[in-house]
Amino acid sequence: MINFAYHRPKSLEQAVSLLQRYGSKAAILAGGTDLLVELKRGLRHPAHVIDVKEIRELACLEKTTNGELHLSPLITLQSLSSAGALQSGWNLLAQAASKVGSWQVRNRGTLGGNICHASPSGDTLPALICLGARVKMIGPRGERSMAIEEFFLGPGETALESGELLAEVVLPPLPAGAKGAYKKFSLRRAMDLAMVGAAVLAWGDLAMKRVEDVRVGLGAVGPKPIRARRAEQALKSAEITEAVLAEAAELAAEETAPISDIRGSDWYRREMTKHLVAEAVREILGLSQPNPEEAKNAQNSD
Repeated sequence: MINFAYHRPKSLEQAVSLLQRYGSKAAILAGGTDLLVELKRGLRHPAHVIDVKEIRELACLEKTTNGELHLSPLITLQSLSSAGALQSGWNLLAQAASKVGSWQVRNRGTLGGNICHASPSGDTLPALICLGARVKMIGPRGERSMAIEEFFLGPGETALESGELLAEVVLPPLPAGAKGAYKKFSLRRAMDLAMVGAAVLAWGDLAMKRVEDVRVGLGAVGPKPIRARRAEQALKSAEITEAVLAEAAELAAEETAPISDIRGSDWYRREMTKHLVAEAVREILGLSQPNPEEAKNAQNSD
């Protein structure tokens, strides 16, 4: 472990001032589940570590009068996975948070850390994209916000500028009856990164298997999390049959650009993308798994 100066600001103003002063020599500490591993492995060498856990302005989880939900970047993933405010479609984020690492990791890791680490396999990221989340940043030039989909630039790269700090995550209101499902495939059931992560959010006459609108978010299938917009179009305003579902799953896989690594090949990731997207849609609509003959007919249909 390298030597560094430790700072513990009590306000956003103090934190931004420290970031502005030390620039690239500083690292932010929240839960520490990523940073401490990187320090021990010698992957990062900050001269200054800025601990933001005592900043009161970052401690919030409340539903506002206009129906938005404002989330603190310091909320732990374990708290998020069981947050009472995450009802209906917002429950998609709770599902994703519950899939991160182990119980111990979730009790230390934070939502802000999962976002700012910007790992393509981050579990909460596809869910946040589906939910239309916006991120608010505070820096030397004041406050700015953007859609979370625009926040991710590549592996470990975000739109945060020098001296900026993630201050809030805002979830907009969802249509009545919206439902979501997050599916993750990894080599182990816990303590493992996603080989593929798929989030689906849909609303409409779901009881009649008809989707008015849908969002499909994918993780670990490219340099950053994405929305599978062609798959979404295939599912919109249609009665969801096995043929429709097979087409949408195929389109989702075509939109990916996965790599091959020690956890899986690019081909296998595309195959798992198809499986997870279909599984998430089936869960939302209450559809049973098709028998082998139905699945074969769906794959052979136009």
